[in-house]
Amino acid sequence: MDMKNLLTQEKALTFLAKLGVENGLEKLQQNPRQFITDVVRAYQENVPFQCVTMMSLSVEERHVPTAEEIVAAGLSLEGGVCLTLNVFFCLLLRALGLKVDLLDGNYSAHGNDHSHVILLLSDLRFPGDNYVIDVGNGFPSMEIIPLEELPVTYYRAGLEYRYQYSGDDVIRLHRSGDTTLDGEKPVMRDDWRQVFHFRLHPVDFEHFRPHMKRIYIDDTCDFLHCIRAVRFPPEDALIQKGLLPREGGQKESEGSESRTEVGSSGDKRMMLAFKNQSLLVGPMDGATKTKVEEDVLAAKIKELFPYIPADRVDAAVQKIVQHS
Repeated sequence: MDMKNLLTQEKALTFLAKLGVENGLEKLQQNPRQFITDVVRAYQENVPFQCVTMMSLSVEERHVPTAEEIVAAGLSLEGGVCLTLNVFFCLLLRALGLKVDLLDGNYSAHGNDHSHVILLLSDLRFPGDNYVIDVGNGFPSMEIIPLEELPVTYYRAGLEYRYQYSGDDVIRLHRSGDTTLDGEKPVMRDDWRQVFHFRLHPVDFEHFRPHMKRIYIDDTCDFLHCIRAVRFPPEDALIQKGLLPREGGQKESEGSESRTEVGSSGDKRMMLAFKNQSLLVGPMDGATKTKVEEDVLAAKIKELFPYIPADRVDAAVQKIVQHS
């Protein structure tokens, strides 16, 4: 599929302004790496990883989204899972004149399942200045990952994560703040859990469609039965909303620079998430978990995730209520 004309530069710049990133082309020219890092963080703050829209569909309505649907979900800030979030981000950067390719990724606990989409940004400032970007995995991913600097370790929103080479693969690992799904047999490397693995071989959009059927259509997929929505706002924004106490609470590990979130207090990131009736707020290694009663659940999701269509929220919540 020719995806060149799906997102114009004008629409891309309008979208960036909606995220709070003004004068995009000027900033890209002045400091490309910092500009894209800023866009990544604004995207993680505003565009949720969420399966509410998928869950709201009837069995007959389920389908792998088209490229046009992905662009619509991105421009509206509705969000979605990896196919939507990362493919839209790819088109966004391409519209700004950058070279970005799609990579075939895998959730490591499931082997080579081809269930994840990752981005390769090439030749950013000079030939060979290459980065991995992943804004569609449901975890804090506040950096563009410089391939020439691997291994790299970060601590963001209460999660310690690392990228490194493993043979021909690039792998993402989690340690502090990580949680394993119930019943899952984790892939461990010492005290790190290997979460994703992928190779730096670009593929086209159509490559993913058959593999994504198990996520969007197969009734055994958890995304079709469990409300999940997460984004990563700055700590200050959650304090102002009354969702965190005034003193905040970004945890720091003594003697471990990699586990100290660097930056001004106003840019410390926190998790804001729903898992069915549970509202989770704070760092991933110390979030506050609150049960939201069924009669106010839809309203609370709409308040904290305002760009997910209201009718989709209502339908998803109704499914939770019927099966509770």
